[in-house]
Amino acid sequence: MKGAVLLVLAVLVLAAAQAERVTKHGKIPSSWTKMNRVEPNTPIRLHIAVKQRNLKQLESTLLAVSDPASPFYGKHLTFEQTNALVAPDTESVEAVRDWLKENGVKNINANSNADFLSVTVPARTAEHLLETTFFYYRHTSGRSLIRSHHTYSLPASVAKHVDLVGPTTRFPAVKELKKRAHAPQALVSPTTLRKLYSVGSYVASSGKSSQAVASFLEQYYSPKDLSAFFKKYDPASVSRNVTVVGPNDASNPGIEASLDIEYIMAMGAGVDTTFWYQAGRQPGNADNEPFLDFLYQLSNTSNAPWVFSISYGDNEDTVDSDYAQRVNVEFQKAGVRGVSILASSGDGGVSGSQPTSCQQFIPTYPAASPWVTAVGGTTGQTTEKGASLSGGGFSNRWARPDYQKAAVENYLKTAHGLPDTSLFNTTGAGFPDVAAQAEDYVIVCAGFTQPVSGTSCSSPAFAGIVSLLNDIRLAKGKPTLGFLNPLFYANAGAFNDVVSGSNPGCSTDGFPATAGWDPVTGLGSPNFAKLAQVVGNLP
Repeated sequence: MKGAVLLVLAVLVLAAAQAERVTKHGKIPSSWTKMNRVEPNTPIRLHIAVKQRNLKQLESTLLAVSDPASPFYGKHLTFEQTNALVAPDTESVEAVRDWLKENGVKNINANSNADFLSVTVPARTAEHLLETTFFYYRHTSGRSLIRSHHTYSLPASVAKHVDLVGPTTRFPAVKELKKRAHAPQALVSPTTLRKLYSVGSYVASSGKSSQAVASFLEQYYSPKDLSAFFKKYDPASVSRNVTVVGPNDASNPGIEASLDIEYIMAMGAGVDTTFWYQAGRQPGNADNEPFLDFLYQLSNTSNAPWVFSISYGDNEDTVDSDYAQRVNVEFQKAGVRGVSILASSGDGGVSGSQPTSCQQFIPTYPAASPWVTAVGGTTGQTTEKGASLSGGGFSNRWARPDYQKAAVENYLKTAHGLPDTSLFNTTGAGFPDVAAQAEDYVIVCAGFTQPVSGTSCSSPAFAGIVSLLNDIRLAKGKPTLGFLNPLFYANAGAFNDVVSGSNPGCSTDGFPATAGWDPVTGLGSPNFAKLAQVVGNLP
């Protein structure tokens, strides 16, 4: 009798353990409205980020190969070495695979080292796996996507092996570029930028430099528009071609995508260029988490472009910690391989990715991440000053990295007219890191010439200049620059210091730009001639 009781207790304990789940919570931004529940047979592609190993070693290795004072500078890891360093434990991968198989999931895809698994399943299966309900959500702009409602959960035995599952509770920011009702008198063109940043007529010649713009949210480009842009503003580039990753609906070009491809190519003259589009967000489309899919593809591509410009971002407080931590690791993996990632700093000044009401300053993500190079905005073609739209400030999540401590702490000690310290995190990572022109860029989109503004302008323009710097090194048989920040902060004199302007928001004047680094323009705008000398002399 006693044995039977113990057996029953053991079964109950096992059942309880199996039933125990870990719940992840999220919040629905006010700009998104819940619509109808997703039909049971609607396909949903789930990305499962499996926990990786040796993350402290990854970080220390990245800093060593990125610090120009380190004997390991430029000694990047290969694609295979990076994968071997962070590959999950076999136990973790098998635990996730077994859980999926036990629930009838058969076709399980994995990237090269299985730290990302992806499956496409009917909504009913996704709901069962995650104990949640999926709905259509509509944004105020009219765009739609599929998300779980508030929470999702995993069995505890699986959750300990997983960083996150998407699409679930994270809603992307929908960014709209600023357009002028009337064209300004002085438009920014490739000629303007080359003169302002001492690029001159330099054209990449090594044949080894490469660059890409990451595009999401139904933002496509038109080869016809690109050709028209080159013909009018950059005749030397008329015959250049673009490699496309992912779909591209050329009949429906977007302003963001047109801007990105036109200016990364105009400034990165002669550099092989990729338009890297990630599908997603439309109802009925299995892939509704395009940024995770971008990271999945990047981590699975051995010959990825050496420079990426990302002109999208969220308010930092809307990005859950697990997601942000994992994205940071993916940025580190790219950097340790020699890939540079630049991100626009946002267009709402100190109030986040877009102007909004706020009681405290809102940093943007990924710009405030210490593992990307955030590009803020300037204006003025004679004497640059900080553009009022330039996103900047201090992260509430990430501590200040060593490479920027001296520059940032000097600003906090010496700058006049700082906002009250109750409005921002005085110990957080500062951003942006650098800046470039961000207002009144002339672009061609859907056959029309029009001016646009935003740090979405400054990021691809700066990225193109980085590609030229890579070309200088590659022509000499040297490695690419990779993660840029330690190099840039160690060579602040190679930038055009911007000492005026501010980035107002949250009913304040924001931060003032001043001599040295500041949270409006970072270290300043690029001086290609000086930077070329710096990178040419590095090992």
